[in-house]
Amino acid sequence: MDVEGTHRFTVHYDDDLVRDAIRTFIWRRGVLQQKTMWLAALAMACMSISLIWRGEGGWIAGVILAFSFLPVLFVAVMWRSHHTNTFGRYRRMGVPEAKMTLDADGLEIVSDLGSGRLTFAAMTEVWERPRSFMLFTGPASFNILPRQDMPQTVEAILLAMANRR
Repeated sequence: MDVEGTHRFTVHYDDDLVRDAIRTFIWRRGVLQQKTMWLAALAMACMSISLIWRGEGGWIAGVILAFSFLPVLFVAVMWRSHHTNTFGRYRRMGVPEAKMTLDADGLEIVSDLGSGRLTFAAMTEVWERPRSFMLFTGPASFNILPRQDMPQTVEAILLAMANRR
């Protein structure tokens, strides 16, 4: 990443910002990126309902229908896990803010929960949201970076990353 100098700023979190990130993650990862799973579940539900309607399926139609609800269960578990973990971390913050330092290597995050560093090499994806960026280090691991008090140069760098990846 081509970053000139060091950029320091403080970001502030709120419930709506965290809630939006969780919803976005669940929708994109659990629904949009799992289209095959949802189509298979729909096909199974239609097949089992057809069998039941014709009086042919018996208990097998019921089992197939039950399996067609697995994607809903998958998304519910995904939502519960991310809601608990992300909101739990946010609520443990005494002051819902973090100090950020962006340099040529990545982003350092310091809050009352501790500190950490996200290198640009470790970031697998960057998602742009109206009020934040979501910085991914794995398929289900992300950090939320609020845009409100972000310098324009940092926002431009993250926008370039979001559009590139």
